[in-house]
Amino acid sequence: MSTVLYLANQQIRVVVGKPGQNKISVTDTYFGEAPEGSIINGMVMDQESFISFMKDFWFQNHLERKDVTIVINSTKFLGKNIEIPVMNEKKTLEFVDREFSELRRDETFIYGYKNIGMNGKLRKLYVDGIYPDFIKEYVDIFAQIGVKIKAIYSGESSLIRLTEMTIGKTYKTFVLQIAEKMTITTLLWVDGTFYYFNSARCFHEQGTEDYAFDIARSVSNVRQFMQAHQIDFPLEAVVLAGIEPYKLSMYQSAIIQQGIQTSIVLFDASSICAPNIDIQYHLHATSGLVIEGNGKSQNLLLRYWQSVSRSATKKGIGKYPILILSTLAVMLMLLAVSLTARNMKRKSLNEIKEYNEDPVIQMQVARYNVLIEQNTYLQSQYNAINDIEDNIYTYPVCNDNVTKVIDKCAALYAEVTYESFDADIGVISMVVKSDTVDNINLFIKSLCMEDIFSNVDYTGYSFIENENMWDIHVICTLAESAGR
Repeated sequence: MSTVLYLANQQIRVVVGKPGQNKISVTDTYFGEAPEGSIINGMVMDQESFISFMKDFWFQNHLERKDVTIVINSTKFLGKNIEIPVMNEKKTLEFVDREFSELRRDETFIYGYKNIGMNGKLRKLYVDGIYPDFIKEYVDIFAQIGVKIKAIYSGESSLIRLTEMTIGKTYKTFVLQIAEKMTITTLLWVDGTFYYFNSARCFHEQGTEDYAFDIARSVSNVRQFMQAHQIDFPLEAVVLAGIEPYKLSMYQSAIIQQGIQTSIVLFDASSICAPNIDIQYHLHATSGLVIEGNGKSQNLLLRYWQSVSRSATKKGIGKYPILILSTLAVMLMLLAVSLTARNMKRKSLNEIKEYNEDPVIQMQVARYNVLIEQNTYLQSQYNAINDIEDNIYTYPVCNDNVTKVIDKCAALYAEVTYESFDADIGVISMVVKSDTVDNINLFIKSLCMEDIFSNVDYTGYSFIENENMWDIHVICTLAESAGR
């Protein structure tokens, strides 16, 4: 059995189970709350309180101190999809390092990578990079706790492996939404291959209607992302995890209101053996049990020890006298070349200084700075106007588009007379009459099926004797942007 510890923020999750490539099992799960502020975004901010808490947590739950895997969810990891020719591991890592040169800037990185498919003769990889000191800090901390770590994975690559092993075998193009207390994690699969990952903060209470609409907006953002990238593969399913199954209909309704007409289902954990455990609430930690091949290409702890070994080897080389003498000879030659180059560069530098100190050039630079400031100000004004227009567009209007929908619903069942529209709350006031009582429910049902209404409040009906008609008591509230 292996123990997996998942770390992101204050919530600590642990699963114990049997790792595998095509099937895994989970026998126990554990949960704890670390001291407030001790760990934020996967970074240990207060080592003393965190170490004390982890020692107690490990002891109280009688957890094994060997064969421990850590899954860390942090924005410090830089993830990227790349395509490379088929090559050995050494050349692969060299290629990856060049691809990350702009992201890592001057920092030294270590990398874990996962195969996600082929594009002709090119390998498609998902790569995540991190600076070695980030891993070293965890090695030092858990050495003090008395826990021996065998692997460290990033939260993103672990979830990609888990998704591929589970619902990735059921659907080819789908969205997976993992709901948590403070975050919503989104994974997009396109034509059987991982395509996109995102994790967003959520400030509403989990399980509420507002939270359901946050999930729906997240799915809508993915659909817009697919349209923007001209992804033509149809979305087969929206898979939800981390929600109460009996509230599935609430989430389905919220997503459908975003205009998404696709299958909305709960996460299928049939490929995970977890008796008496609702595994959908522990997916981040469980993902650490999924191993691709021998797991070496994604194990950042292994990459860290390799980097330490290379550094030690480089230091050891300096002990050999012959190498020192050879290096000295080369350095003397380089010194002579450097002196010549320095004189040439000094001459060039003097020319550049004269150019920069030219009053005409300085005036041009000053004018350029003024224009930049003006442009920045105008851009901010432009953005503010756009924001106002976007906000106005969210308000509904009661125009011909809306009344045509109501008239269509009432065509066979009722007569409608419009009285007023409250733009602040989106409520339409109208008088609705029907000559047949049986038509009333049919009219109300027609209204409820229209997506331009956020609410249809039907409170009953009364008979008007002098008109021999039935007065229908209904108030319609327009949905956001209705009539636009």
